[in-house]
Formats: sequence, structure tokens, C-alpha cells
Amino acid sequence: MAANSPRIVVHIGAPKTASTYLQRRLRADPNRLRKHGIYVPVLPVVAEMAGNAKLLATALSRRPSLTFQRAFPKIDVSALDPTRLVAELLRDWQADSESIVLSAENFRPNHARRLRELLPKTAQCVVVLFVRRQDRWIDSYFNQMVKTNEINEDLGTFVARLCDTDGERLCRPDWFDHYEAWRDAFDNCKVVFYDEVASDVFSAFIAAAGLEPVPDLIDIDRAQVSLNVYELVYLLDLKTPIDYPEFHLRRAASEKASRRLGLHETRSLLSNADLERLRSRFEASNHRLMTALGRNNNPTLLRLDISSVSDSYCDLKEFYASESYARYRELADAIYTRRNRRHRFKALFKR
Repeated sequence: MAANSPRIVVHIGAPKTASTYLQRRLRADPNRLRKHGIYVPVLPVVAEMAGNAKLLATALSRRPSLTFQRAFPKIDVSALDPTRLVAELLRDWQADSESIVLSAENFRPNHARRLRELLPKTAQCVVVLFVRRQDRWIDSYFNQMVKTNEINEDLGTFVARLCDTDGERLCRPDWFDHYEAWRDAFDNCKVVFYDEVASDVFSAFIAAAGLEPVPDLIDIDRAQVSLNVYELVYLLDLKTPIDYPEFHLRRAASEKASRRLGLHETRSLLSNADLERLRSRFEASNHRLMTALGRNNNPTLLRLDISSVSDSYCDLKEFYASESYARYRELADAIYTRRNRRHRFKALFKR
């Protein structure tokens, strides 16, 4: 497949490998991209989403995330037709002169064959998968799930779920499984190691997709969206279940408390037991992937070594008992109480 020859590029994530940054940058300057033969279609009904094919991935799974349901409460996922969505995405694509990019980090391995059937049989396709060492990836993924109130469980339980289930709504980080499913369905799957390209993921994506670099393309800031360790453990300590409006007030209070106290520290909550579980579950799969890619000369990219636990590990019991967290929680609770009082007053006033 010659570089920049017309093709369909399917970017399947994984989540927490700068997918949102890639998607927003692709959307930041669509006219310039298209002048250089790269088309990024956007469906009006979900135009505010970063990934332009998230609705398609959701239709294939029939299991929308809670975040999706909150953002689009009027969309009946059960009524979505993947065939129609593909037709809409491809409608204005000039297949003889430009490539089209479809991006959604919630595509799963079981979507691969069905998606290939939906796309034009004569079209050249390339799938791009970003992967990340599972311990670092799960720290980030868990943080995001807590931040969006998609889960209300401890990290050990979350790790066990990702190791022991085949996954659908949540992404399971068996990267060889992802690679094998998409390679078999599309005859290729380009794998990019996030830890190798974190400083320039956009260029790495363009290269993996086989597209020519676009000069003077607008860049965007890579927003830091992770909770710091104080915010994370504060939300984990909330009594559950908790409805989303109250959760949102708690999260806003926790973020304001962090700003006031100048707290930015991020730490890992993964214990030795969690790391051992990850190593036991994914070590062999990681080895198969590295072998398939001919990357055994650099095994540290996906090596899960429980003897190399970082000094940034946070023991929750010790952290909850610390004076610094007690001071932080007192401030966050006070901010929440004031905001909750104002929120209830406004609600009564509206009545």
C-alpha cells in the first residue's frame, strides 16, 4: 500500500493513549487536512464528541457508556443501525483521491469482523492501535472511570474484572487479543507503543496510518485530565452509590480544594498483588505480541515486573490517615457543603 494512497484509516484507541488529543487535533483544522487528502467526517448529532466514529462503535456494541448516556440521553442506542451510520460517515468521501479517518477508542476486538463487512470491500484499510504497559494504562484508565463516576469500586476489584472477564463496555488490555482480531479481519493492524511516542503521538499516528505529514497543521494543547491522588482518593472515599449531580458537586469541590492547596501530585494505587495479577494474566500475551511485531529486542515496552514498583505507590490506608489528606478533605467537604447549599437554594427558587 503506497504512502498516502486513498484508504480507510480505522483508529481503535486504545483509551488512555492520547486518543482524545488525536481526535481533537484531527478536528481542529479539517479544511487543511482535506486539502492534503485526509477527510475526517463528523455526524452532526454527535459533533461535540471527540471521536468521529464513537456512535458507530456504540451501535456495534449496543452497550453505551454511562458518560455517553449522560451526554446523549435522547439517543436510543438499540435503534441505531451500523449500516446506516457507515453510509453516513462515508457519504462525502472522495474515495478515488483522499483517505478517510474513523476514530473511536471504544471499538473492541469483537467489532473487527463486523466492521470490515460494513466497509467497502474494495477499499484499502489500515487499523491503528496504540498500546501501553498495562500497569501504567490501568492506573490512568481507573482514574478516568472514577472521574466520570462510571465505577464505584476499589482498584484491586477493577484489576480483577479486567483480568478475568472478556470485556465489552470496559476495555480489557489484552493487546495481543486486540491486535489479532483486527489483523485477521483487516489483514493488517499497525501497533504504536504509546511510551515510545508520547512526546509526538500525532506524527506517530500519521506515520502508522501511512499518511503524508500535513505542514502547518493547527496543534492543540494536550489537556491534563487525570485526577491528582488527593482528588482520586477523595472520590473513592464517598459513600456509594451516589447520583451523578451530587457526584459532580463533590468532584468540583475536590478540584477547587486542590487548587487552593496547590496540590498536583499523581501516584499509583496498584499494589504488589495487583501487579502480580497483571503479570500473571498478560505477560504471555505481551510476549506473543512482541514476537508477532518483531520487537523482542525491546521487551521493556510491555514488561510487567513486580520488583520495580515505583516510589510513587500510594498505600490508601496510610494516605487516608495522613494529616495532609485530613486537611485536604476538610477543605473539600467545606467547599462541597457551601456549593450544595447554593445548588439547593437555586433549585427551590426555580420552582
